[in-house]
Amino acid sequence: MNRRLAAVALSVVLVGAYGGYRMWTKPVDGRAAPAKAAGARGGDAPVPVATARVVRGPMPVDVPAVGTVQPIATVQVRARIDSQLMAAKVEEGQEVKAGDLLFLLDQRPPRAALMQAEANLARDQANLAQARSDAKRTAGLFARGAVSLQQNEQTLATAKAMEATVLADQAAVDQARLILSFTEIRSPIDGVVGAIQLRPGNLVKGSDSGSTLTTLVQVAPINVTFTVPERHVTAVRQALRGNRTVSAPQVSAPLVSARTTDGLVNATGRLVFVDNSVDAQSGTIQLKALYDNQDRALWPGQFVDVTLHLGIEADVLSVPAVAVQRGQAGPYVFVVKPDDTVEMRAVTVARFAQQGAEQGAVIASGVDAGERVVTEGQLRLVPGAKVTERPPVQGAPLHGGGAEGGGVEADGAKSSAASPSATIGAGAAQVSGKART
Repeated sequence: MNRRLAAVALSVVLVGAYGGYRMWTKPVDGRAAPAKAAGARGGDAPVPVATARVVRGPMPVDVPAVGTVQPIATVQVRARIDSQLMAAKVEEGQEVKAGDLLFLLDQRPPRAALMQAEANLARDQANLAQARSDAKRTAGLFARGAVSLQQNEQTLATAKAMEATVLADQAAVDQARLILSFTEIRSPIDGVVGAIQLRPGNLVKGSDSGSTLTTLVQVAPINVTFTVPERHVTAVRQALRGNRTVSAPQVSAPLVSARTTDGLVNATGRLVFVDNSVDAQSGTIQLKALYDNQDRALWPGQFVDVTLHLGIEADVLSVPAVAVQRGQAGPYVFVVKPDDTVEMRAVTVARFAQQGAEQGAVIASGVDAGERVVTEGQLRLVPGAKVTERPPVQGAPLHGGGAEGGGVEADGAKSSAASPSATIGAGAAQVSGKART
């Protein structure tokens, strides 16, 4: 009985294995069979693939990074005097201009103090006028010998003392007016109001540790801060000094593209800051780009994909990024030979670069200009497999499968393997291809 059950189970396993093999080797939706079947038998039908030529020409020198949108100015709004919050004159999220009224504190105590200071000033000004009159009259009497020297000097001293008192009173009036002005909290910058922390009726403290009423951030213009590997320092500094464009020959700062993670916003700014030292722990240097941001597309705190455009490398070999595959021995491409068979050839990828809507791979070695490389259908191929040309799949990007985003560098690629120099902008500066990686 046990032998019969074992035989039945073995039969089921064999049938299942044979069915799986037939499903694997059977073409699906008119497509060719898997790579092993296609390449192992020379008599099989050619594998349809899309190809592209290896081209020699200019390629952009782009450095990718992840950046953070940061406001140029952030202001924590606090009271400068101890008082009671009477009114909030703005709403959360409202855009304000420098000088706009934000909050109103209790003005009654400061106004009363101002009135008292002004009264003291008026009183002492009257006393000063009397003292000066007395001093003038006493001086005349002293000249005729009608009063003593001591009396004359005393009236002069009284007049001078009153002058000092009036000056002190004027300072007290100015101080009282200043304190009264502190009851109107105005915006020091153009910006956007954050969350309002205190509402009318609360007491506020005029100290550094006092409660923050709200926070203002400047959003136009705005900065994006990012870091790049230290091997790009020389190229960045050269581009910052020598980059020129035909449309803006006087502008030297390299362009920096910023793209939000949802892909809905693409902004272009200019590099404005290179830190004065490299972070020894991370091996990176901090950069900062400035964006006009009049449309408020970039918002403080956002993460953005940044591409620093350093210029154009004039004479390099490139293939579509999707042609580059990665194996255990490193990157490789399938090269179509004149007899329409494929050869798996190892390549050295210097970098990936965005060129228009497509992404390309700059090849330092492994292929020659004019050769055809496979861009679609590599999974069906083995060395020596026969292929036939077909158009690319509609809507599939020719450049874009080798790495995420534009300007992504190849792992382990050495810039010394690339072209010896890169032309920056219209040729005003050169980026050395032998920079340390």
